[in-house]
Amino acid sequence: MNNTSQMMQRVRIEHHGGPEVLIQDQVPVPEPGEGEVVIRLKAMALNHLDLWVRRGVEGHRFPLPLIPGCDGSGIVHKIGSGVDSDLLGQNILLSPGFSCGHCDQCTNDEDPLCSEYGILGETCDGTCAEFVTVRAKQCLPKPENSTWEEAAAFPLSTLTSASMLEKARLKNHETLLVIAGTSGVGSMAIQLGKARGCRVIATGSTKEKRNKILQWGADEAIDPHEGDWWKRVKALTGGQGADVVFENVGEATWSQSLLALARGGRLTTCGATTGSLVPIELKRLFFKNQQIIGSTMGSTSLLRELIVPFAARELVPVIDSVYPFKDLAAAHQRMESRQSIGKIVITF
Repeated sequence: MNNTSQMMQRVRIEHHGGPEVLIQDQVPVPEPGEGEVVIRLKAMALNHLDLWVRRGVEGHRFPLPLIPGCDGSGIVHKIGSGVDSDLLGQNILLSPGFSCGHCDQCTNDEDPLCSEYGILGETCDGTCAEFVTVRAKQCLPKPENSTWEEAAAFPLSTLTSASMLEKARLKNHETLLVIAGTSGVGSMAIQLGKARGCRVIATGSTKEKRNKILQWGADEAIDPHEGDWWKRVKALTGGQGADVVFENVGEATWSQSLLALARGGRLTTCGATTGSLVPIELKRLFFKNQQIIGSTMGSTSLLRELIVPFAARELVPVIDSVYPFKDLAAAHQRMESRQSIGKIVITF
């Protein structure tokens, strides 16, 4: 695809529904405003957020019509006023989140707590287009030794996982239980846990997924369909349970995730792909001094720090499959099938 006519291909959503509501059309390439840049995207990656935006969420209003997509990598095509000219032509990956940059939360590197916090493809037009306009400070350097696909798959899942483990205060030699270890966030949590010197146990719903989990360095892979799988976690830890449970599934795994938690353990959660209404036994929670920690995204400064191990190939996003932009609907269907192992990437 090219920009010779100053037109671009995009996908927009005008109303919620299945993959059929992803409408592809052609529009003029956007112009950057003050402090903004236009990125010529080379690749973007899907996240469960893209499914929520497309399907709709009860009680939440998305600003339709909307171009979905929050992850992406590309080349700085045009810059607006007030932007350093050195940025023009640079290869970058995008920080999906943006905030005001000057409130107490932002200055304390707590971007997601900013009252003006937003995410590409959720609160404004995102990366399901050949070009996207973003704030210049959302552009972070793409490691030269990474592919466009890897750079697109890296930001949201890695930032979310790292922020969750940071909030959970995961320490060296602790046991980390990762629920849905082959998801985008789960596969990165395994890598992050091992990098911290932890014992990692992860769940995988098929033999293929469990084999992948072990290949990525996890110490144990367990089948969440084996009845009381939390007992398996207890057995593997000498009856203690996991010090930290990394939850991103919700209703289907919640009760057993809590049962698998050790005394003084911390459960951190970022998702509810199977539902958000979950039971909590308060007596168990306070008698065992356990904590439940909610987490959404993370700061741009943390993402910048994570690029260092990415460039060193110490953290590498797992890519399930790559689709051309014209097959975005098929990519959505792949994600909904729950058969994917890692990230699904779209190329332009």
